[in-house]
Amino acid sequence: MHHPNSGADGTATSRLSRRRVLAGGGKGLLALALAGTAAAACGPGGPPTPDPLEAALEAARRDSDLADLAAAAAKAAAPWLVPALNVVAAERARHATALVEELARAAGRPTPTSTPETGGGTALPSTDTETTAGPPPTVQDVVTALRTSAGQATDLVPTVSGYRAGLMGSIAAACTAAYTVGLPPPLPPSPARRPR
Repeated sequence: MHHPNSGADGTATSRLSRRRVLAGGGKGLLALALAGTAAAACGPGGPPTPDPLEAALEAARRDSDLADLAAAAAKAAAPWLVPALNVVAAERARHATALVEELARAAGRPTPTSTPETGGGTALPSTDTETTAGPPPTVQDVVTALRTSAGQATDLVPTVSGYRAGLMGSIAAACTAAYTVGLPPPLPPSPARRPR
């Protein structure tokens, strides 16, 4: 008498099938486990995203350079603006220094010692070719750049925490004070006189 699960020759084919399924399933689970481990080692989404403070660092260096160039251009035409522009350049260079230190700390690298404390031109890989190709920057160009930097720093504050949030808040406040208090607003255009 044949068993219902046996083949034509009476061998138990269902046991072999179960063994094959279990063995194949075990290999599949092992392959999935190895694939999961490899994926976890590579990280969740490929390469790491850039630190959000890198954009703030670029802005600080760019603003410092822009204020330096505007101060140099103002020496002849508006010498009373030069001290205020120099203060902006130095302050934004200090912001760049603080950002460099924080980025180095977050990355576990030693803090670079070559970033200048004051002055802007040497903190940035030279952008003079871009800026000097046209007319020199004006105070209004510096104000516009500071307004943009203040907005970007303000937007970053809720996305970071601890020291970084305080740093970005401080940078936002300093940029806002620089363009609202430190630099005079442009004079309104004089009204056209009517002929008598």
